[in-house]
Amino acid sequence: MNLYFAYGSNMWNKQMGMRCPESKKLGIARLSGYRWIITTRGYANVVESAHDDVEGVLFEISDSDEVSLDKYEGVASGSYDKAKLLVMMGNEKVEALVYLDPIVEEGAPKEEYIHRINSGLADAMLSDDYVAQVRKFIPA
Repeated sequence: MNLYFAYGSNMWNKQMGMRCPESKKLGIARLSGYRWIITTRGYANVVESAHDDVEGVLFEISDSDEVSLDKYEGVASGSYDKAKLLVMMGNEKVEALVYLDPIVEEGAPKEEYIHRINSGLADAMLSDDYVAQVRKFIPA
C-alpha cells in the first residue's frame, strides 16, 4: 500500500470511493512549504510557498488505485505530475504521493469543479481558518 495526499476534489469521499475503491482514509494531514490555488486550467494545485501550509486528507491506496488516479489526474497527458513529498499527520512525518499541476498561474474554478471541491471540503473537515483561505478561489 502507498500513501496519497489529497488536497482537491479527491477529498470527497464519494469521488475517492469511485476512483480508488481499495483506498482507506487515514485522516487530515498537512503539507508544509506549499500554498493551495486554483490554476488557469480551473482545478486545484499546490505551489511552493515557504511560509504556507496545505491541509488535506491522507489515504492509503493500492497500486491499482494509483493507476486509476494517474488516469483521472491526467498524468499521461501532462495535466499533473507525480511527486513524493513529506506531509505531517499528527506528529508523524510521512512520504506521500502528491499530484502537482505544472501550471502555477492562479485562475478561476471550472463550474463543474465547484460542487466537487465543496463536497471534498465538507467531507475532509479541515480547519475553519484553512477553509477561509480556500474561499478566495471557491465559492461556498
